[in-house]
Amino acid sequence: MSFCQNWDNLYRASQHMSIWPWSVVVAASLRHTQLRNADEDFRVLEVGCGAGANFPFFLSYCKNVYGIDGSEFIINQLKSRFPDIADTLFTGDFTQPWPFENDFDLIVDRGASVHNPTASIEKYLKQAFERLKPGGILLITDWFSTTHSDYDKAPVSIDKYTKTGYTSGSFAEVGNVNFFDEPLIRNLVSAFEIISLTHGCDEDIASGHKHACWNMILRKPQHEK
Repeated sequence: MSFCQNWDNLYRASQHMSIWPWSVVVAASLRHTQLRNADEDFRVLEVGCGAGANFPFFLSYCKNVYGIDGSEFIINQLKSRFPDIADTLFTGDFTQPWPFENDFDLIVDRGASVHNPTASIEKYLKQAFERLKPGGILLITDWFSTTHSDYDKAPVSIDKYTKTGYTSGSFAEVGNVNFFDEPLIRNLVSAFEIISLTHGCDEDIASGHKHACWNMILRKPQHEK
């Protein structure tokens, strides 16, 4: 199982408990899908949903909201907070076969798959492609860039892109962190149409620390080649 126990421990310690929907998720979902005018068959899935920060936003437009996360602790909390979708919230490793059969109009990955090694990300993307409806959108945010300051500061390098062992900073105790460059991204998402691929970098002038990441909006073709 690719899910790292570290995340369950962090949630139990009330860390990484975001409660507000992420603006990039709100903007991209409304602009690039029919969420605003969702019909009875419209379905949203968030992989690595964590504390469910985006769920109130999704539920304001759509009743068919699914979530999967490797932490049983956080999923049980979500089932209590969102009883109307308790039956569509699952504990599991989203890089492995999903425990539900539905296809989706929108799949959201906000900084979730980035905490897996490249081989696991490949499996996850293949499954996401297969489970999107034709024309469906995969929204991925916060895939960390190889220009991120912490890329070269990793205590342990599993391979060129996957680092681990951080004990301080934003990656402390999170386990695996994957970093990406453009060639790797284009290779990984080659089955999709790339609607948008952006690279951003915030630099702290005082420390020189750079937080650099990729965001992308991917679409499954209406007609597969």
